[in-house]
Amino acid sequence: SEETLAKRKRQTSFFFFFGFGFGLNMEFKLSDIAAILTGIGGDFEGGKYKVKYDPAGNYEVIYWLDENSELVTPKGGTRKNYTAYVLKERQVKSTFVTLPAILKLSTKEYGGFKYFGMFGGELAYRAKTLANETYYELRKYTTDSTFTASAPTGRNDGISINKDASLVPFRIGFNVGGGAEYRLGGSTSLFGSINFFTGLTNFMKKESDYMYYNGPKKDGDKEVYKFVKQNLKLNAVRINLGIMF
Repeated sequence: SEETLAKRKRQTSFFFFFGFGFGLNMEFKLSDIAAILTGIGGDFEGGKYKVKYDPAGNYEVIYWLDENSELVTPKGGTRKNYTAYVLKERQVKSTFVTLPAILKLSTKEYGGFKYFGMFGGELAYRAKTLANETYYELRKYTTDSTFTASAPTGRNDGISINKDASLVPFRIGFNVGGGAEYRLGGSTSLFGSINFFTGLTNFMKKESDYMYYNGPKKDGDKEVYKFVKQNLKLNAVRINLGIMF
């Protein structure tokens, strides 16, 4: 049966990744303790995963790039001048424009400090998706059926994988956290918070159009590929620091 790339530990291993972001927020007070927080920001995020590699079991994750280093689907057509990569490990780097909608509940001020909790949602637009990766093997096709193989390992950086990301370039997520504000004077305050964010939508297409395994196999004159299923969702702990005016 077909395996799911992001769910089976024997197929894929995940690693942590540090990112950063910035933004401008506005608060609309509902009462002395409640406010709606919204605004706009930019988040630079990502993660790293290592795929299963089992040549003896006919399991290698492979994708192709053309002469311009663009992803190409292996469904028919020519292979000449294309390069196939047997994927080992991939670090995904994404850029999102974010629009939060958060309910913020604050205490009264004590000695200059106010404490708050917050929860709500976040809508984000995916602006760019790149990958840095290592591969087990590189196969440069000189004809449709002839290729030369590279040394066993190598690197391939700055690949655009936006075409294999979700067709809908928006992400919906849930955000919850808490923190504190310290009033410097007037309405100006320093604040800090820790939030947990979880994405509710798949970052990639459910089934890749470009990465395949266990193939190709022949069905008459037709080549049949098994494409990798994908279920990549972001979970993050965010540390936020800023100034309120």
